[in-house]
Amino acid sequence: MRGTTSNVRLAKEDMWDAALALIGRFGQAAEEFAARFDFGIPPSALRQCLEPIMCDAKRIQRAGWESFPGGDVLRGCLKGLRELAPNTHRKTVARIAGVLVIHAYLRSRMTDEGIARAIATSSLYEIVQDLLDDLLDGGGWTFLEAIRLYDLCLRPLTDPAVSIERLEEDLGELMGPGQDGLEHILATATRELRSLLAPGDATCQQLIAEGHKALARAQAATVYLRREAFDLATLKGIAASLPAPDASLPWLDRLAIYASWPSNIALFDASFTSSHVPERELAAHARAWLFYDEAVSVLEHFDGARTDAAEGIYNIAFLHENLPPTAVDGNPFPGFTPRQLQSLFDKATECLVRAIRAGMAGGGHPEDYVFLALMIPTIIFASCRTPSEQAHAFMGTLAPAVAAAIEPRRTPDACVPG
Repeated sequence: MRGTTSNVRLAKEDMWDAALALIGRFGQAAEEFAARFDFGIPPSALRQCLEPIMCDAKRIQRAGWESFPGGDVLRGCLKGLRELAPNTHRKTVARIAGVLVIHAYLRSRMTDEGIARAIATSSLYEIVQDLLDDLLDGGGWTFLEAIRLYDLCLRPLTDPAVSIERLEEDLGELMGPGQDGLEHILATATRELRSLLAPGDATCQQLIAEGHKALARAQAATVYLRREAFDLATLKGIAASLPAPDASLPWLDRLAIYASWPSNIALFDASFTSSHVPERELAAHARAWLFYDEAVSVLEHFDGARTDAAEGIYNIAFLHENLPPTAVDGNPFPGFTPRQLQSLFDKATECLVRAIRAGMAGGGHPEDYVFLALMIPTIIFASCRTPSEQAHAFMGTLAPAVAAAIEPRRTPDACVPG
């Protein structure tokens, strides 16, 4: 949904320059939060996690696009995106910088080639997802059309039996006015993603396929959140049928989990490690990322509430606060009340803490999951230019909850670089 729109301003510079500048900005903001609030890890631990990611991006930039798997295709897709959908391009570059932090958890178990392949894969995947998301936000889609759109781009990634010979033509048939050429970007990126993921671990492939099936249904269900097609009963029915890491989770939590997609990138990384990730650890990591996904949805839709309301989109933040459908009647959204704001912050905090606990249950280092729990809101707030008083209010809520979650497991070793 449009709540993911980025307000980051990007000059017409090399993508890597832009990404490196943004990673640096995200890291500085996270260190400032960690210095002001007690998350249970020192600011230096965040720097220790981010520096290898910066080094990886710099190494790839120096080597050139053609030096790593998928590089030339990624460059071409970004060029096409900038020409055909500049607003999506701006958002995508900011999000590519953001999703690089996902690699921090498993990068010490990857070779340089594996890291480069993981970065190319996550970047191409972000292009596809941002384009699909913006296409749906443009309106005019039925639920079945939206399902088909997502299936065309997602099913080939994990199912070698799915033919992609007519992929571009099939996507072209779904494009509307002013969308000519986008089918080429989607088809090109999908083909390359299929190639990059083909050697992946079978367990990871299965988990990704299951996640994609739920992602397609959750995203397609959001067509019922547009003003002209609003149908809360139908939306609830679809969302209630989605899987969940906890069987007791209500329909809105399930929708929020699968309306987002970073968890799939975390599974991509597990396909590029030099040694097999133990099943217990992988299952816990995948479970943790579903809760991170939910936090992403809540925070991005809180930040995008004004834009969504102006464009007739009733988003997850509105649903969470039970606002009336008239909240998107075309009038300027007045903003959330202090009580509503705290309720959204409490929900996002709950999700991030559950993610930390889920990851620790699989044997993961607490600091690794605290790093992700801090970086996710930091990146969203920096990208959306969230007012500082709101960002600080959220971090003031999050920090004690995170510190309490890891208190029995605190260790001096945090995010040891590979």
